[in-house]
Amino acid sequence: MSEERIEVDGIPANLYAATDADALLLLGHGGAHSKDGRRFVDLSRQYAEQTGLAVVCIDAVDHGERTPPKSSPGIPREWHSNAIDPMVHDWRRTAEALSSIGPAVAYVGFSMGAIFGLPTVAAMPSMKAAVFVVGGVPTGGGIDDPPLRPLLLRAASQLEHVPVLMLNKTEDEVFSTEGTQAVFDAIPGRRKRLVFCEGDHDDWPTELIRASVTFINQ
Repeated sequence: MSEERIEVDGIPANLYAATDADALLLLGHGGAHSKDGRRFVDLSRQYAEQTGLAVVCIDAVDHGERTPPKSSPGIPREWHSNAIDPMVHDWRRTAEALSSIGPAVAYVGFSMGAIFGLPTVAAMPSMKAAVFVVGGVPTGGGIDDPPLRPLLLRAASQLEHVPVLMLNKTEDEVFSTEGTQAVFDAIPGRRKRLVFCEGDHDDWPTELIRASVTFINQ
């Protein structure tokens, strides 16, 4: 498997690909992390090895190599809702730039990556599987963003073209059960699954990741 840092129109990314990969999996990292964080490097490698897809993970707006100089700690009010359009653009542009490998057919997003994943998958008809890990409408974790809820529910309502797996935690301090259920209920059709596992927001056990790989491969 090859690993390389690439850049598309100023968007830094890591690409993990077997020589015979013929499609893309987009991996959205969590808030306050980056494409280069050990957890997401390991996850990217695991998804590439176990799905056979080329995995690309980009630095989200204001994260990793895109962190503004002298940035203040904490999350500015309505940051997530304001970042949705730029993130959808960045993912679509990255997928287009890598189209010589193949189309983007899968998305896996964790926390913030799940938030941005909903509108991203809605905007990409080539998607054949979407997994949102610890996602939904956030109601905690210092996120103050009233416009975000209608944006996410609208995006969820546009996912009729793709099977969706949501993997959530029972003691999540960021995504409440109600916020998770609201997103799940907004997804049309019957090709969707919602699973709750015991644990808190950052606890992603091996069986949870294994379930996401199985879902993508199926």
